Amino acid sequence: MDLEGSKLLEEVLPEDYLKLTGGVIVRSLSELVEALEKLSDEEFGLYVYGEHNDFAEWILEAYWDDELTGKILGIRDRKKMVRFLKRVLKRAERESVLRIEAPKSKKSILGILRGVGI
Repeated sequence: MDLEGSKLLEEVLPEDYLKLTGGVIVRSLSELVEALEKLSDEEFGLYVYGEHNDFAEWILEAYWDDELTGKILGIRDRKKMVRFLKRVLKRAERESVLRIEAPKSKKSILGILRGVGI
């Protein structure tokens, strides 16, 4: 994806919240997954029909991620979208856990090792 994976785990700005039927407000990709799991296929059809996909548009506007937007744009099935977004979030979580700034010198490596009791 264009953004760092950890950005996909964050809440979007209030002006970018997605408002769904029934008063549901989506503030993050994980909340989108939760909302999609609760939507009926008929309700999903209010947001994804023909060439129109509100969820892809929201991702582009809220996260500025054209690669993820393009992939979501092609998904026309609610359950497939949920599975895909869960994989995206899982990968983003792994990337954020693995993202550790590399020490710049041997001395700083030794300092880190001493700090963790090695």
